[in-house]
Amino acid sequence: RETIKNFRLAKVNVLIATAVIEEGLDIPQCDLVIRFNKPNNFSSYMQSKGRARAKQNASYILFMDASNIDAYNRDQIEYQNYEEIEKMIQHGFSLDEYDDDSNIDLSEIPPYCPSNGLIIDATRAAQLIMEYCVLLGNGQIFPPRFLFHGHTNPYTCILSMPANCPVRDDIQCTSKRKKLAKYKCCLEMVKKLHEQGEFNEHCLPNRNRTLLKIDIKIENQIFQLVDELFEKKSENSFETFSKQITKFPLKTNQLSTNWHLYQINNELGFVVPYELMKLPRFNLYEHDKITIIEVLYLKSINYEQYQNQLKDFCQYLFEYVFDDMNINKILKFDIENSTFKLLPCLLTKTGDIDCNRMKIICNRKNKIIQNNSELNDTELYYPSHLPDKRLYMHISDKSLLKQASAPWDQKILSENIKTYADYFEYKVPNVHIRRDINLVTMRGVKKTRINYLKETFINIDKEITDSESQPVYYPIEFLCYAPLNKVDLEIIYKLPSILVRISQLYRIERLRKLFADNIKYYSLLDSDQMPTVTFNDCLRTNTNPSLLPLIPLIYNNLSLNLSKLQPSPDILFQAITRRSTDEKTDMENLEILGDCFLKLTVSMALYHRHPLASAGALTVEKAKQISNENLYRIAVQKQLKCYLNVMKINFRGKDANWLPPGYIINEIEQMKNNYEFNIKRYNNQYVKRKAFADMIEAFIGAFLISTNYIITIEFMKWLGLDVIPLNDNNDIMEIPSILCPCNKNNEINQIVEKFYIEQEFFDIENVIKYKFNNKAYLIAAFTHPSSFTNRLTNCYERLEFLGDAVLDFLVTRHIFANNTNITPALIQH
Repeated sequence: RETIKNFRLAKVNVLIATAVIEEGLDIPQCDLVIRFNKPNNFSSYMQSKGRARAKQNASYILFMDASNIDAYNRDQIEYQNYEEIEKMIQHGFSLDEYDDDSNIDLSEIPPYCPSNGLIIDATRAAQLIMEYCVLLGNGQIFPPRFLFHGHTNPYTCILSMPANCPVRDDIQCTSKRKKLAKYKCCLEMVKKLHEQGEFNEHCLPNRNRTLLKIDIKIENQIFQLVDELFEKKSENSFETFSKQITKFPLKTNQLSTNWHLYQINNELGFVVPYELMKLPRFNLYEHDKITIIEVLYLKSINYEQYQNQLKDFCQYLFEYVFDDMNINKILKFDIENSTFKLLPCLLTKTGDIDCNRMKIICNRKNKIIQNNSELNDTELYYPSHLPDKRLYMHISDKSLLKQASAPWDQKILSENIKTYADYFEYKVPNVHIRRDINLVTMRGVKKTRINYLKETFINIDKEITDSESQPVYYPIEFLCYAPLNKVDLEIIYKLPSILVRISQLYRIERLRKLFADNIKYYSLLDSDQMPTVTFNDCLRTNTNPSLLPLIPLIYNNLSLNLSKLQPSPDILFQAITRRSTDEKTDMENLEILGDCFLKLTVSMALYHRHPLASAGALTVEKAKQISNENLYRIAVQKQLKCYLNVMKINFRGKDANWLPPGYIINEIEQMKNNYEFNIKRYNNQYVKRKAFADMIEAFIGAFLISTNYIITIEFMKWLGLDVIPLNDNNDIMEIPSILCPCNKNNEINQIVEKFYIEQEFFDIENVIKYKFNNKAYLIAAFTHPSSFTNRLTNCYERLEFLGDAVLDFLVTRHIFANNTNITPALIQH
């Protein structure tokens, strides 16, 4: 401020500054402006040039970079165009050739003196109107119009601004000369524009005219401040957040001895320390069938009575049956400190914990076969000398029998190998093979599938290998019982997939309840009333002919009538699931649908709420509300971040990231042995911030597909989005009039009808086959911002702002309503 003051008082003769002074610096004595960098646009060119305010010999010098000849030539052409535009605009202020102005003194016109001490004379007023028209046209030429009445003294000048100027009243001024009348009009228009906020405190065209003054909630301001101070992340920044599937149940209070027993199927169950909310039925996918899983509550149990058997069984399953889960490397059993507090069990026919059967299974660990009489076709076995538990089944075909003393007929590894017994003693030197008994005839069993989360199509012929189709032979001394027999393997190998789905649906049911409790437009249906969860794409399988109906979308329909329509667990699962999870469904299509409805409802609300705002102002505010930054804030403040499902579940191998129930990460063992495992993948997920904004849009799409427009808008209102234009009395605001404020009189309808007939707008209605009840809308739709013909209605810019969102939604809606095989590429194309 001190520097500018000294420059204004001529104590400092040279001022070096950034382009920020284009708008706010107004020093009449400044006679030279040197610009070092290229102006961004014509408006910037005019603003910086206009700082050279001296009336005599003012100069504007613009430096150009000649090092790149192509860029230099392009810039030169661009500046020549700027000069032509400037001349065209200034032509609007030139006098008729018969109006000799050589002896006219503009100082005769009293200046405009705002309260802040500025003095705007007639010449400056004309310059300001010129600059404002450039800003009004966003780079296009929207010049004002001057009309004159009278051929002799006095002359009356009528100044009309373009149709997108908020001042629609014509300015009329009378004077003895045309030039004086014209400049008087300019001064009067500057005064009106300044009073309406189109000019800033320095009485310069307000570049922030497109910013609406909207009060931001204090909690949103605090969030933005904290985010800027401590996070400093963009929407493409990666963020680490908790993998909530590992937190089950969510309660954290101290464990009691009263646990709860649940049934998964007739023989399999689990116990948890807290009673769960009822979960919906869901599908598991085997290669040839779909199994429906229903979790049923049985009873409460005394945990202390069963805890040893339950712990032993859990450890046996996840450390011995499900091998290669990295247990004992970076995971260890600790049910008390585990975030996944669940223990699997087997059930009797009467619904009790089958401790006897669980004990029998646990006793199979490393149990060897004593003699051939133990062999049967319902069991599974594995050779103890092999590094992995390769499973085999016994073949009782006597024609395939072969003694240990039979000649070795495979690849020769040593000249000492003459018989099968020789070969196996060569492989395991410390074991003696009896030559007088038969070898065990076996056939390999394909490694059992552990992931039943989605449908997989398997070519059975290709899956069968030689070891599975041809008999193989092992001595009885090498064989151990497999961790499970055939029947138990069929039951228990689905357990990891079942537990994943149970923990996921537990989160989904909490989400369903959260939405129902806060929206209050529908009562939460019991999970028994919901369809079986398929975990498939709800949009590709949709057969609802009334999807997204074409009905009036008006706020008067907002009423508190309870509905049964609500998002299903399936569609909410889709809304939280990223493609990276490798599920059969993901949020992308719902996100696209939600995005276009978000734009529509925000546009409608802004159109209602700010009847005098320009389309530019509405667009700026709309961009803020639908921005990824704002949607991310909503996800944080509504505590929805934790529901996002990002990572593909891997049960086994070096990429394993599923934490079994009852287990924790053994960080001490990890550091001691320096295992090359990323332990964070068990508890954390990694995703760009934008993904949380995508999830909010997908939620909107989910409500839109499964409920109706009104419930969806109420959901968006709960999120904190401004989609319902309410006044201070909490009433719906009226639809803004399309008429100019100055035309709201009793005779306006007759005037509009007359204009409609004179301009033959009925021809347009005949072409589009639609009759407008309010003809003013049709007239406005054909009124360009630069038009002077129509002074009855606003120009089409606000309608265009609204129509763009309507068109986007209708096109997207048509694609969703008429296609089942929907892909993002189809929609975006």
